[in-house]
Amino acid sequence: MIAIEQATKAFGKKTLFHDLNLMFEEQKVTVLLGENGAGKSTLLHILAGLEHLNTGRILYQNSPITSKQIHEIIGFVPQEIALWDHLTVQQNIQFFKKQKKGAISDEQIKRYCEQLHLVDLHQPISKLSGGTKRKANLLIGLLHQPKFLILDEPTVGIDLKSRYEIQALIRQLKSTCTIVMTTHHLDEVEAVADYIITIGKDPFYKKVLQEKGLPFIEANEV
Repeated sequence: MIAIEQATKAFGKKTLFHDLNLMFEEQKVTVLLGENGAGKSTLLHILAGLEHLNTGRILYQNSPITSKQIHEIIGFVPQEIALWDHLTVQQNIQFFKKQKKGAISDEQIKRYCEQLHLVDLHQPISKLSGGTKRKANLLIGLLHQPKFLILDEPTVGIDLKSRYEIQALIRQLKSTCTIVMTTHHLDEVEAVADYIITIGKDPFYKKVLQEKGLPFIEANEV
């Protein structure tokens, strides 16, 4: 279980959230939903250890999480394609696998590729479609079999078939890890979310969720 306690994050005079308390259930998919600039990506960066809180703490199994634990248990897939453009998918996999302690087997990598229909393994990243890049981006985040997976807009800007394949894998992955993700696609929220947390002040998302009868939790607002 991962939890955020009494968390405050500000950039200069702009406070994104104040005294925020959230808990992410094990082996569930939690979707953060809100307008651009509400702090969703910043919150994901904090969970991944890439940003620091002004005040508050992050707990793992009821104890403050350490830098070592962050590297061991967390897989982070950023919205940006975090791959080497000049290398092939296979070369990227081998490069990042060497950086991971306890990396998964080549057989498991092959299974993930099959599930994602990721077949252009020997093409440079720069020559791949947006959907294939997204799939490869996700695969890199899974190389050390994380217990806590963070996905920032994992299907943004790609075709419907690629979105469907990524969503299917996300639903499967929650049997072995806890997942927190952001998306702007409401159909994706319906497809994968066990829990929905709204963040930000724009009432649009709460209104749409209420109209669709989808239960959600409101994050503490500034």
